[in-house]
Amino acid sequence: MTSMDKLTLWRNIERCLDARKPTWREQIAHFGHTKANARREADEAWRDNDVFEALVVAVLSNNNDWSKVESVLPDLGKLLQGFDLRAYAKLPEADVVDVYLPWFTTRKAGSMTLKRDLINLIETAERLARYSRERGTADGYFTSLVRECQGDPKQAAFRLGTDPSIKFPSVGVPLAAETLRNLGFDVAKPDRHVMRAVGCFGLVGDLGVWSTDSDLRTGNNPPNPTPRRHLAAMRAVEEIATSVNESVILVDGAIWLLCAKGGLNLSNEDLEQLANGGSADGLIALVESWMQDDPDEQRETLACLIRGLDENRPPGQKLFPKELKGRTW
Repeated sequence: MTSMDKLTLWRNIERCLDARKPTWREQIAHFGHTKANARREADEAWRDNDVFEALVVAVLSNNNDWSKVESVLPDLGKLLQGFDLRAYAKLPEADVVDVYLPWFTTRKAGSMTLKRDLINLIETAERLARYSRERGTADGYFTSLVRECQGDPKQAAFRLGTDPSIKFPSVGVPLAAETLRNLGFDVAKPDRHVMRAVGCFGLVGDLGVWSTDSDLRTGNNPPNPTPRRHLAAMRAVEEIATSVNESVILVDGAIWLLCAKGGLNLSNEDLEQLANGGSADGLIALVESWMQDDPDEQRETLACLIRGLDENRPPGQKLFPKELKGRTW
């Protein structure tokens, strides 16, 4: 896909979200990654508590609906003693079973891997606390890694999720990327939604197993992609961001909102049509399917897409010539 194709794709994504979720930019800002990135860019200090909070939130998102995680965030600091890294490092495993798991369960924020993840988090906290004692700050664990990767947070996430010498237990590439993003680095999280989207957009090859609706239609998760595919997906999102001069965080958040239940929950066919902007019939069919639910709300979407598809085309090559409205389209 060329830079111009990526620009068209992004414009289609923007128009789709503008029409169906007008506050999407505010929702992405509410996730906190944009604020964290501004803090990182301003070279502000990150306390050990801040670092542990970023890691905890990433771990809690594992195999979990984000809305469940978001619902407990206001009270999470109290449970974790203000995200005290050293206190958690000394936590007995019995407390995970007797105190922590029930806390999440009663708030309907648990997941099938939560017990394992919280227990593994003890070892992670121990390692970060030891690093902080030796080097002065837990944040240095991540900043030094990004530096070693020539400032590339994608490669840092890949290494953090695969290199046994630095990898945390149960933290693969997606959770490593989420941790870095929570810490203000401009990187995409290649979760199942983003993986599905980049496959449907045709940006990453050999993702056929993720280019199905099985996870949304039947509840069955497809097999896990390899770390290399995760890296390819992060690169694809970054290439879109570079082409349209936006942050990776914004583009990643927009793609996530297209796919997630907390967003538009688009089907694979819908995603493919957004990428195939040159197909007038396909895009009209897509928008007409939306209008079946709420014609008044979605009518402007069709007008926006038509304007976007034709605005950069020279005279005589318009897909939707005004003089032929009602005759050929």
